[in-house]
Amino acid sequence: MRTPSAPDERDPRRRRIAEHFAAIATSIEADRPDAFLMEVLAQTQALCEEAIAHEPRADAKTLAGNVQLAVRTWQQVWPRLGSQGPFRQAVVREARMWSKRFLEGTARRAAS
Repeated sequence: MRTPSAPDERDPRRRRIAEHFAAIATSIEADRPDAFLMEVLAQTQALCEEAIAHEPRADAKTLAGNVQLAVRTWQQVWPRLGSQGPFRQAVVREARMWSKRFLEGTARRAAS
């Protein structure tokens, strides 16, 4: 049984966003079809919108807005650049960075 301070229960929205960014990176590395990746991107975009709408802290709203912009950009340019190795690698790196950042934020908030 988890305690109320466990990261999953304390901040499930951040954890879900982190998991979606990890799924973006994994999808690209596994060479999943573009349609699958676009669906994961759309889900991540929706989670960011939800986080912005429900987050009372300005810094967290800013973070969610920044990642929302990154996801929107990936959605727009993927059809044109998604086949290029360097672009794919850059998206994987950035998605993993965002995943880690959201997980670290979740852990920090749970510890406080």
